[in-house]
Amino acid sequence: MHRVGCLIFVCTLTLISAGCLTGSPSQEENDSIGMLTLGSVFPIYDGQGSYSMFICPENPEILVNYTLGRVTISSGNATPPHRLIGSSEFVCLTGGEAKIRCDNTTVTVHEGEVVILPDGVVQSITAVGDAELRYVDVIQPPFSSAIQVTGAELADFPVVTDGVPIVIHDPGEGIEWDIGSDMMIYTVANPVLAPERNLPIEYSVAYAELLPGGSADYNRLTGASELIYVITGEIEVFTPDGSVVRVPAGSAAWTAPDQVKGYRNAGDSMATILSFVDPAWTPERSIAVE
Repeated sequence: MHRVGCLIFVCTLTLISAGCLTGSPSQEENDSIGMLTLGSVFPIYDGQGSYSMFICPENPEILVNYTLGRVTISSGNATPPHRLIGSSEFVCLTGGEAKIRCDNTTVTVHEGEVVILPDGVVQSITAVGDAELRYVDVIQPPFSSAIQVTGAELADFPVVTDGVPIVIHDPGEGIEWDIGSDMMIYTVANPVLAPERNLPIEYSVAYAELLPGGSADYNRLTGASELIYVITGEIEVFTPDGSVVRVPAGSAAWTAPDQVKGYRNAGDSMATILSFVDPAWTPERSIAVE
């Protein structure tokens, strides 16, 4: 993605300067829960887009097996064709429209839709339409410059693939779960619950809508962390000891494995979120706490 070697450097720099992981200064902090704010924005694709980091391998406080950031591409621009060797890519559009190439298949996706690209495929993402393209981007295993093949190296790459993208047009059509009040949560992608789909990821993703005042009951995830990315609205993540982290749209909160927490809609309009659980969520892993 033309991040090349600068990605690791920029990620480290943002942790030192702006910080990928920050606590909310006006509220109580907890070592096992914190708000993730975007690091510095830097240009990618020869200036055709920009990238901001939430999670990178250099952050020792966050134990996950992926990198996560947000990409913006202006209309008419595109990522150059490239391969990510050994890593899959999860793309969730939060704005705009895209044409996404995956080897010999090209799909058109819109705001709210998800595409998962298998590892090693020739891929590129083009912003189409009048609005700029924005998407949440997850790469697993974590991105490094060593896994990216592009330019002249792409033409000389010895492996030929014919991968097919996994497209999820409506995250709200997944398996429905009841974990609270005035909220709906749906499975978007889960390799354990849907083995027949051959999802090339080890984490799981769920989509939730919370009405004003809606909340998820106290729970803990045995041996798994959870990252909650707020698409619209604002939520609060809270713990039994009184710690509260307020998370506005475009930000995220991360909770450590086995941490008891709940979350609620803190605003006066519906909030929508993505929940990333690593390793993948299962009913047995989720423990309700009174």
